[in-house]
Amino acid sequence: MRIAYQGIPGSNSEAASVEFAKNQGFEEYELIPAVHSMGVVEMLKRGEADYGVMATQNLIAGYVGETREALKTLTYKTVDAQWLTIHHCLFTKEKGAPITCIASHIQAIDQCRGTLRKKYAGIELKEVEDTAIAARYLAEGKLPAGTAVLCRRNAGEMFGLHLAEENLEDDSRNMTEFILIKPVHIVNKTVIVAGLGLIGGSMAKAIKAHTDCRVLGWNRTKSVAEAALAEGAIDAIATEDDFRTCDMLIPVLYPAATVKFLEEKIPLMKKDAIVVDLVGVKTRLVETIGPLAKEHGVRYTGGHPMAGLAKAGFERSFADLYKGASMILVPTSATQPGDIEELSKFFRGVGFGMIKVCSAEIHDHMIAHTSQLAHVVSNSYVKSPVSANYKGFTGGSYKDMTRIACLNEKVWAELFLWNREALLPEIDDLIRNMTLVRSAIEAQDQEKLTELLREGREAKEKIDMANPDQPSD
Repeated sequence: MRIAYQGIPGSNSEAASVEFAKNQGFEEYELIPAVHSMGVVEMLKRGEADYGVMATQNLIAGYVGETREALKTLTYKTVDAQWLTIHHCLFTKEKGAPITCIASHIQAIDQCRGTLRKKYAGIELKEVEDTAIAARYLAEGKLPAGTAVLCRRNAGEMFGLHLAEENLEDDSRNMTEFILIKPVHIVNKTVIVAGLGLIGGSMAKAIKAHTDCRVLGWNRTKSVAEAALAEGAIDAIATEDDFRTCDMLIPVLYPAATVKFLEEKIPLMKKDAIVVDLVGVKTRLVETIGPLAKEHGVRYTGGHPMAGLAKAGFERSFADLYKGASMILVPTSATQPGDIEELSKFFRGVGFGMIKVCSAEIHDHMIAHTSQLAHVVSNSYVKSPVSANYKGFTGGSYKDMTRIACLNEKVWAELFLWNREALLPEIDDLIRNMTLVRSAIEAQDQEKLTELLREGREAKEKIDMANPDQPSD
């Protein structure tokens, strides 16, 4: 989770960001200093941050002008707001040095103006873009001799300055309101999610929770759509006319059913409407649907969310299923310039932490290894008669290996067959490697067995080194 904040380390906004992260339950987060409110807004617009933190008003100095102006350029939601007690300290570069100028953010100066007028009458007040930046400038010698700065105590200490005086705010009850905001990338659009199981139901809930889109739902079994409507996961059940007017269609169906569904719906859709399917195989699908979408002026990009649970169903869906997950986007012949950027912002906006863009061929080869082969192994592994007696004999490894054996056999059979060209070589490699281990065990060849096991360990270590942001537990 990336949080851009107004200021730099040591600023009040950084302190507020830490509090927001605790309030929201963010277990892992990155704080990104953006200096100005407009810097926060620009990072949110570019998708470089998921949330933004900035000051909005102070009890003494009133509204923060730079934040007001910056927020006029962004469509956003206020996720949280809190008042933070603010204490301003005066720091000098040299202990006991005479003070001829005091520098800080204009809000800090305004919050201490009465006190400064009494204690430091006639001294120049110099505006700097942030309280902590003022401290840094002073430490780096970028402010004139005789300058002191107003900032948080931890900022002055961080930059090795000397405390001259503290609590200079005009009112000891001095407080500033900070807001935690999230950009809304698509506003007043109508999105139809077709297929409201775990993946589709969670997608509908995520879009409803994190955007201002009107979310419609369609499901082959109407009772599921009715349950989604009753729960508030969707705004309405999609009708045939809605397919003609919607801005985005997200089908979440079996592979063959997706093709049939899109062959029926795409000819109905308005020009420049967007289709993003969430099927777990891509080559065969985009080769069939891409030309159809292009013929009808519909913008079509393949998608695949890398998230899920062992068991499916709308009743298990939830809005944060995709929080921090990877979303794969696959351009097709019907993907228009700017679509990938627009969709990246959209899916980041509903919770995805990473957007991966690749060809259909690369997608299918990688998914054959990272997902489909794992399901083949898990489903085969639990067929041993020994598995039924596992209680008391397992640690985490058994659960890790068997969790995804509870698959939907109908959809996974289609996925395996639709991706057979990529999946069969992966199965062959696995069988080859397991056969080598079996042969070494059968021959009681400890040296060979140790070598094979070492090769696997070293291969995993190299994988972890190449992916330091996703290490093994």
